[in-house]
Amino acid sequence: IQNADDVLITPLEKFRKEQIGAAKEVKKKFDKEAEKYYSTLERHLNLSSKKKEAYLQEADTQIDKERQLFYDASLEYVFKIQEVQEKKKFEFVEPLLAFLQGLFTFYHEGYELAHEFEPYKQQLQFNLQNTRNNFVSTKQEVEKLMNRIRSADQDYKPPGQWTMEGFLYVQEKRPLGCTWTRHYCTYDKGSKTFTMSNTENKSAGKQNGLVSNQPETFKLKSCIRRKTDSIDKRFCFDIEVVERSVRHLHSLGA
Repeated sequence: IQNADDVLITPLEKFRKEQIGAAKEVKKKFDKEAEKYYSTLERHLNLSSKKKEAYLQEADTQIDKERQLFYDASLEYVFKIQEVQEKKKFEFVEPLLAFLQGLFTFYHEGYELAHEFEPYKQQLQFNLQNTRNNFVSTKQEVEKLMNRIRSADQDYKPPGQWTMEGFLYVQEKRPLGCTWTRHYCTYDKGSKTFTMSNTENKSAGKQNGLVSNQPETFKLKSCIRRKTDSIDKRFCFDIEVVERSVRHLHSLGA
């Protein structure tokens, strides 16, 4: 398409200017000579026979000269028309054929590329359809689960490995007082197993820029809720583990 101007438009413009334009100029010359010849012929026909012989011979010579010029212009005009009519049969068709050839080459290359791309296109269509189907099925499942949670009479707890799990702040004694450290804790009611993983970043526990926190696992012996007026934190409880001291825990929620 970008080569259409060079391959098609420019040759046709050149043909119009050089051939059709030249024919128009020849036509103008023919019309001019025809007008002069017709005017001379009309004056010659109106000459009186009483004119002198020398004058009549001069008039005959003049009209013969004008007739010859008219014939030459006529022949040149007819020749140019014939030349344009014949040239346009190939000078018009050749650029059009060259343009179409380039266009067909483009379409052929496009067809080849499309043919090579066909397996990828089919696979993509298959993946898209699966993705769409998965979206629809997942959406339906999520809507069902959402409706079940909304209609539940009590708090809905999804099935999991632990009876309870979540983040707790554990009170730790330090030389200058106490501090609360966040841990991720899990509890299994059947085995009374309590596990704590420290989630605070400590420079001493770093190895090669990574924080290494090994979880602590122990048996739970007792769990007693702390009275509100006995500590400055809300939602606190004390736990006692087998062969471990009492720890004070502060829940992140009620």
